[in-house]
Amino acid sequence: MPKVEHVGIIAKDPKSLAKWYRDALGFDIILEMKKSGRPPIYFLKGSEGSYIEILPPSFKNHVGFVIDDFDETVNNLQKKGIVFETIRETSMGWKIGYFRDPEGNQLEIVYRSKPILDYQKTN
Repeated sequence: MPKVEHVGIIAKDPKSLAKWYRDALGFDIILEMKKSGRPPIYFLKGSEGSYIEILPPSFKNHVGFVIDDFDETVNNLQKKGIVFETIRETSMGWKIGYFRDPEGNQLEIVYRSKPILDYQKTN
């Protein structure tokens, strides 16, 4: 069963919005993912264990579910008639698949070999 891990939200200025969530709401910036040619992506952690992913405008708002077995989950969802828009592997080795619910909301399944907190922290 997938577990809701994070909500991804779009920002015109991801760095400023990440700082706002930190300063206004007390979230910790736990990961800054830099890639040439685009603004960074930020993962923030709330005190109760929830995560927010702050994304540049080239991405989409979404709900992210963490899963244990990527291929099995994709196969099971496809058997239920779910069509994936994108399936990819990131430079960090994460496996990600995007699809939509019946109302058109974007959903993401993600497999990571270790928990998000175990990845490199930011300053």
